[in-house]
Amino acid sequence: MTDVQTAAFHRLLTDAHQGGQAKVDAMVALVQRTVHVVPWPGGIEGYRTLINSDGVAALPIFSMVSELEEAARRFGWLEADGTAPRAEVGARRALNYAIEQDLAFVVIDIASDHSLEAARPEFEPLLSAAARRDSQGPYAAAGKISSSLIRAVTPRPGTVPAARRIEAPTSESSPGILSAMGIPPAAKVPEIDPVPNNDTPGFTVRQGFDPNAGATFGGGSSVAVSAFEQAPGDTLYAALTTVLRGFPEVEWAALCNVARGPSAPVPGVGLRVDVSFRQRLNEIIAEVRAAGERHGAGLDVFLLDDPTLMRAARAAGVFYPWRKK
Repeated sequence: MTDVQTAAFHRLLTDAHQGGQAKVDAMVALVQRTVHVVPWPGGIEGYRTLINSDGVAALPIFSMVSELEEAARRFGWLEADGTAPRAEVGARRALNYAIEQDLAFVVIDIASDHSLEAARPEFEPLLSAAARRDSQGPYAAAGKISSSLIRAVTPRPGTVPAARRIEAPTSESSPGILSAMGIPPAAKVPEIDPVPNNDTPGFTVRQGFDPNAGATFGGGSSVAVSAFEQAPGDTLYAALTTVLRGFPEVEWAALCNVARGPSAPVPGVGLRVDVSFRQRLNEIIAEVRAAGERHGAGLDVFLLDDPTLMRAARAAGVFYPWRKK
């Protein structure tokens, strides 16, 4: 594809957020392209997937190598030498793979402004033999195929219904086959005292933790992050994701242990915020902390600007907009 063709495709993806015929046009254009995917490491067959706070899994696909490389940096998929593993496949093959692995939807160019989600009912009609004929040539998407797609498409990202939760491949299952079993609830985080209420929180907070310590909203060389030994429950992830969706300037976020200087590590949320839109930082802090408190967690909040800290946070616990698998 030429640069002009790719730019035109990106405009289609942007327009597709309206739903209806605009999304049909984007989906028809997609299946006539090749796309880039990220293979699983360690020789495991298949492609990397992502999972959101509801446990719904998706296949990330990319229109350009540069889009894949940016996502690989954000989600910690780079090889030891800094390169991004990738494979180029036909879009139909990628969409069929999503169906074969029982994934709920695909996400196109997840790290970009034109990123688009497509649920399985939205792209499945394009994979039939009849759809293959109808989605090519000057009358692509006309007639029956267009009508069926318009009935299926959603008007914006993030409206996909809940689906069965899945787990990453394990040694007990066939390589490349994702289990359809539910994700078990997270166990208690070590050294964390229970919160005195009747609800089971996502996770609890160290005794004596002062959430006001996070008022210095920033992260640099004096801040160290590390992954939880055991992941918090899905309810906290869901609450934080709901808050962050109200702030489009937040590009991605990580939930992990954070230590400032000699202080002991505490649960914290690291935020990567667009440098051009940081007028609402105080509001973001307040809402993130409030969401944590509603689920029994006092959270430190810090900005992710330092490159070393960003790499550590990506590896430790990225959860927004997607949790890596």
